[in-house]
Amino acid sequence: MLLDGNVIAKSRMDYIKKEIDYIKNKQGIEPELKLVQIGNDSASTIYANAKINRGKKLGINVTIDKYDTMDEIELSRIIRKYSENVDTHGIMIESPLPRNLDYNSIVKNIPYYKDTDGLNPYNLGNLDLKDESIAPATARAVIDILEYYGIENKNVCIINRSAVVGRPLSMMLLNRNYTVTICHSKTANITDISLKSDVIVVAVGKKNFLNEKYVTNKSIVVDVGINYENNHIYGDADFDGINKIVNSITPVPGGVGPVTSTDIFLNFLNGLKIQLELGFR
Repeated sequence: MLLDGNVIAKSRMDYIKKEIDYIKNKQGIEPELKLVQIGNDSASTIYANAKINRGKKLGINVTIDKYDTMDEIELSRIIRKYSENVDTHGIMIESPLPRNLDYNSIVKNIPYYKDTDGLNPYNLGNLDLKDESIAPATARAVIDILEYYGIENKNVCIINRSAVVGRPLSMMLLNRNYTVTICHSKTANITDISLKSDVIVVAVGKKNFLNEKYVTNKSIVVDVGINYENNHIYGDADFDGINKIVNSITPVPGGVGPVTSTDIFLNFLNGLKIQLELGFR
């Protein structure tokens, strides 16, 4: 069975637009998300433009500042400017950053309520307290897919330990009573773990990494990978090789991706609501 993310994204888009329209009409504000891009990475530009277009559909003004180069002091100054601007309601630093910039250090300068990426330590810490108002969008997208398809109380193998996917996802799964095992590049027995798991979440950045050796006919595969090759997009799972073996799988594209792209704006919406509760206008 295919776990289609497009239907979930459509439902989430409808909800966000309704909420944004209500806020605009009631508060008389124009919601704005500020993107900051440093360098000329082509994939980053594609993602930024996609956010701009999706924002238009939702009634959110998404604008972008582009810079060729920048040091951390300059970037901190820019973040501070938009953090203090009440007309800017969300801030995202586009990835990848140049090597002279450390995202983990920079994101600490973004107020938690404007942290649309959900990677400020405050927001990541809140996951431990079951407050998922602002959470990393990819991790939230995995949760959305599992919940939409009624996949509950399962043993989950996550092949990723990053702050964007594996770590926040593990906490969000634990909040919902899943049993979680995190695997990574130093894990010696990934196949043994994945074969015993009900759900496998793979995010390693390698085309066709997850093959028939990792799955059974009971496996539910959530493929978070995005790999570009010859103008095509591939996931981390060998879709053609395991689709007829596994119980269910997310396609790439059309699985986690559209849900993640929409959940970014759920973070924005929730951050905007926090700002209104705090009395910002």
